[in-house]
Amino acid sequence: MWNYERFCVFWRRGGNWAAFVLFWFFASAVIHALENSEQNKELDIEEESKRDVGIITGFLKEKRNDFQNDTKLTNQLERMIKLMDESPNMPRLWRKVDFELVMAKHKMIKSTLEVVRDEFLRIKEGLDKDDSSGRELADAFIKLLSEDDTVSAFRLLGEDHEKKVVADKKETEKKCLEKRNEGQPCEENWSFWHSLHFTSNVFSTTGRGTKTPITTGGKLATIILIIIQIPFFLHCLATTAAPINRMLDTILGISSKHDDLEDLTMETANSRQRQLVMLQGFLVLASVILFYMGLSIVYHLYSTSWLTFSEIVYFNFVRIASLGFGDILPEARYALATGICRNLWNIPGQIVTFAMLVRVLPLIS
Repeated sequence: MWNYERFCVFWRRGGNWAAFVLFWFFASAVIHALENSEQNKELDIEEESKRDVGIITGFLKEKRNDFQNDTKLTNQLERMIKLMDESPNMPRLWRKVDFELVMAKHKMIKSTLEVVRDEFLRIKEGLDKDDSSGRELADAFIKLLSEDDTVSAFRLLGEDHEKKVVADKKETEKKCLEKRNEGQPCEENWSFWHSLHFTSNVFSTTGRGTKTPITTGGKLATIILIIIQIPFFLHCLATTAAPINRMLDTILGISSKHDDLEDLTMETANSRQRQLVMLQGFLVLASVILFYMGLSIVYHLYSTSWLTFSEIVYFNFVRIASLGFGDILPEARYALATGICRNLWNIPGQIVTFAMLVRVLPLIS
């Protein structure tokens, strides 16, 4: 027969983690239902287009201020800025532009390469006379851009891209028609895996912004998720860290029957002994963290050859500290399974870190 005491024992011996995992899947399903929509897809693409239009508009405004004395040029820029800045439909139209396709179709590749070559000529002239390595590199690049074979190579790449764009468009239209006939949206913009990754970033507090909610419902659900899931996760960490610290106390010489020892701030023999044990336990846990981080560093050294050793150490330290700067991401942006596994792999490190904090706080308070 279940009673309150038996439930508490079950809860602290892993029941809370089971409930947390169920809540994680439930929250992910809710986010998936709210974000996996045609509205989300349109909003997501529109946000990217708005950023592109904003960058161009900002550049035009800056140049307008530089040419205030030229009335004709200023008026022309004003018309362009007004058209791009005030029209709500501009991002929708701008996202349809394919500049690679434009260059290939209108034979602009040679002109573009000439522009880049002229820029490197300017850069070379601005280099110091003592900068021999920079000048040699600029000369080599200018020579390469001046060769007809380079122009031919880029022209072939452009023509190949044009063919792929046309083929991809036909394939996309075909798949879209098949899905619409089955009553499904053309593209699953936010899959359940996206939701699992997103919610794991929330509770592990390592949110890196690779996927964020766009719809109003998704944003409100995320606020509720943060209020509930993060404290729930901290509770699970605390209930797991506590027995680890009790086990260390027993191994290092202070068993659970000595819980009535004097306060750690009192200068007595017993308190000094307990402080020493607390410090020893902290060092043991710190060693575990270093070993754990070492395993992670070795894994990333072999799996992410494009990162330097210092970048890998930096990434792993920041990750264990539960900070999500997002400046270094070892996996590809959409490697969802890898990202989810990495967040789950981070949980043992967070448990040990929590146990370390519990041990050290009484010593410094």
